[in-house]
Amino acid sequence: MPPTPDGLAPSAVYGPAQEVLDVKPIHLLGAIPFIGILGGIFFANRVTPYVLGMPFILFWLVMWVVLISVTMAVIYRLDPANREEQNS
Repeated sequence: MPPTPDGLAPSAVYGPAQEVLDVKPIHLLGAIPFIGILGGIFFANRVTPYVLGMPFILFWLVMWVVLISVTMAVIYRLDPANREEQNS
């Protein structure tokens, strides 16, 4: 099949499954907050000890909200697509 006018191969050649499997390693960093909040909540599910005046479970969630921002900033910096836009 010839390539489309924009130079990309038609989706019939690769299909949607290939697009799903085309995950870059830096995008896997996005799974860390998901695991931290939803997976770690089972381990952090206690009231004591108090950390910074908050029950531990609340501290755990607030900590992950901050870490999500840090993780997304790292992903943004490492993504080559964002570097191309900045250089233009």
